[in-house]
Amino acid sequence: MVEDRLKQAGKAWGFSRAKVVKAMYKSPYTVKARETTERKPRTIREVKRLCSLSNIRVEWYLADEGPMRPVKTEAQEQELLALFSELTKELQDAVLRVMKV
Repeated sequence: MVEDRLKQAGKAWGFSRAKVVKAMYKSPYTVKARETTERKPRTIREVKRLCSLSNIRVEWYLADEGPMRPVKTEAQEQELLALFSELTKELQDAVLRVMKV
């Protein structure tokens, strides 16, 4: 649920509710409601601001699609992705298991 992803993003980046309140220009009640209920921002502009503040992807926040954070496209990461895509499905699964540990 969206409220769980909001809490998860906040914990990942060490944001306090007070910091979110100040950055979003919202009342503490509104921010708490978003963390504890299914209340969502009213406009896509608010969603984008919240995601920008938290460095999380809008797609992840709204629909739990893809990774939480934007994927960097540095040369080393591009090389890793290219090598990973050449592996068989079984080897990709094995590499992912190792990386998650």
